[in-house]
Amino acid sequence: MSFADKLKKFTNDAVEKGKGLAEQGKLSLENQKQLDAIKHAQQLIGAYVAENNLLAEDEYVMSQLSAIAAANEIMEKNSSRIAELKAAGAAAAEQAEDAIDEAISEAESAAKSVEEAVQRAFCPECGKEVDPGSRFCPSCGKPLV
Repeated sequence: MSFADKLKKFTNDAVEKGKGLAEQGKLSLENQKQLDAIKHAQQLIGAYVAENNLLAEDEYVMSQLSAIAAANEIMEKNSSRIAELKAAGAAAAEQAEDAIDEAISEAESAAKSVEEAVQRAFCPECGKEVDPGSRFCPSCGKPLV
């Protein structure tokens, strides 16, 4: 058998194996879909049995329904607590926002006071206020720089 024939056989074998693997994948996926459909149907049946209190004489079913009721009670309590925490968080956020607004207002006021102070000039000799741009202090006559 020549090299080309061996290569062709190897390639054909690989293609056939690939087709087999692809079919296996498709079938596995289909099986998973069917399993998901079965699980969903079982959930619906279970919900129907629970809602209609069927099989009440079966001890196992009743124990499972009790466990479900207990879990529902816990979830209701947790949901109430979550709502309380959300409300408290919203109130705290509103308080923080108010505090931030107040701090911003105070900062703006302080900045305005600083700006006003910077615009005023004082004599370095006597400390009296002088008009900005004045060359001499009107109180003591000291030359201003």
